[in-house]
Amino acid sequence: MYTMKRTLRPRRYFYSLLASVLLLGTVPAIARTSNGNDFALYFSEAKTKRERSDLLTEAKGRPHFFRYLQIMELEDKSSTGGGIAITAFEPASFMDVKFVVRKRVSLRTLKEDPVSKVGDALAITGVVVGADTNTIIIGPVIVRHKDRLSPKRGKEMLYEVDDSATFYSYTGGKRPVSLTYKDRDLLQHRGRILGQYGKQGWTEFLEQELAKRKKARAAAKKAGRSTP
Repeated sequence: MYTMKRTLRPRRYFYSLLASVLLLGTVPAIARTSNGNDFALYFSEAKTKRERSDLLTEAKGRPHFFRYLQIMELEDKSSTGGGIAITAFEPASFMDVKFVVRKRVSLRTLKEDPVSKVGDALAITGVVVGADTNTIIIGPVIVRHKDRLSPKRGKEMLYEVDDSATFYSYTGGKRPVSLTYKDRDLLQHRGRILGQYGKQGWTEFLEQELAKRKKARAAAKKAGRSTP
């Protein structure tokens, strides 16, 4: 549904660092699981349907450990037994990871102060149920801990170095639209707008909000003020 621009450094560099972090920081309880970030990367880089199918067959039904998953959508139905449905962004493969948190301890982790919200990051362990070119579906999930958005060493993503760089692009409407990192807060409306108005509605919402911000920033610049 949407794509993210390429990182400042090669994605494989990200995972050489990721491997070091996981080797140093993984506890025995999750050491026996597969590396979910690696699976996402290899799956996104697969050149053919056959290659993707083989990777999915190998991964399907087995638990995987994912880190640095940034929450893009969150729907809380835990009060009625429906759990918390989350769509998260895996930063090196540019794929969505979708899952529903139902386990009591994991729900408690999400609701601990500060309560997890759109924009925050999680580390999870879950069984790979399925995948397509844009999305990985995870089955029963354990939320391991609230996470950071990327490894500690350095800044890996272009948008972290330059907040005017493209952070998010959407091509589902009649016209493509892109957000910079400084406008990332608009993504909190993604689920609601798509649900109510569809793909073109989301495109138009982003266009209208960005136009307002562009006008406000131009006026602030002319007046010698700064604006976010």
